[in-house]
Amino acid sequence: MKKVLCLGLTPVLQRTLVFDRLETDEVNRARQVVESAAGKALNTARALVALGTPAQTAGFNGGDTGRRVAACLAACGVDARTLTAMKAPTRVCTTLIDRAGGTVTELVEEAPAPGIAALRRFTRDTLRRATDASMLVISGTLPPYADNAFYVPFVHAANEADVPVVIDSHRTALINVLFERPLLAKLNVRELEVTLEERLTSERRILRGMRDVLALGARNVFVTQGGKGAYLLTPRGAWRFTPPEIAQRVNPIGSGDCTTAGIAHALLSGKTLPRAVAFGLACGSANVESLTPADLDVKRVAELSRRVAAVRIV
Repeated sequence: MKKVLCLGLTPVLQRTLVFDRLETDEVNRARQVVESAAGKALNTARALVALGTPAQTAGFNGGDTGRRVAACLAACGVDARTLTAMKAPTRVCTTLIDRAGGTVTELVEEAPAPGIAALRRFTRDTLRRATDASMLVISGTLPPYADNAFYVPFVHAANEADVPVVIDSHRTALINVLFERPLLAKLNVRELEVTLEERLTSERRILRGMRDVLALGARNVFVTQGGKGAYLLTPRGAWRFTPPEIAQRVNPIGSGDCTTAGIAHALLSGKTLPRAVAFGLACGSANVESLTPADLDVKRVAELSRRVAAVRIV
């Protein structure tokens, strides 16, 4: 069975620390510590597998932290052998959850450069796998060692093989891909503002910005606002979605990736794009209720998907 190829250059060993109360400039003792394999592409792959859609990853992994990432992926049913080996250790990112304050703080390390040889191996292997995937999902901004056209050859190869492409990125890295006409461009409002270099302070302006992205080549555009309303724009019209209310906000990290995974899963299951977006938002909401990214409760997703409100506005 063909698999969704989840492409993201910067996997992460995610450490989630839970504190009864977190105080700056003080010694804080964690109540709970959990390690998981994360980063946008790995979160997407893990969520897809949880939903029942086969997925593989494309990114860089190395060192002792990389071995721990591979072990975490294996425990989730995701094959880490498709990640390209590099000498540098995979980065570590840390989530600090303050139960008393209800805050979630993310500490992010910059991704190491994998080296020229690893980049060449990655490009060769990923171009081949992109043509044999059920869908190509690209996630994340580009690290400093990759130029702004880095994603383009993979999207072009997928298009040549009639493999649909979903891209969750922004700035020039996204704009360069739009000329290849991906099936769906996904951004949040802040990313859309940065990409278009303008403030989008109303629904009318957000939709206008989405039309600009559509005009640049995206076949469809999806824009989120965290837990607020989200928008889908297609050549046939526009929809406003209201995510379902959640039982408890535990950890929002990875919710956008789970939304992407839900959309991909639903599209491959034959759902229309509006219905796929509604399902994706349910996945993102369910993720907020879990401690670690992409640990989806499929029954909870099904329950929340019935509560997503969708209204056609154009």
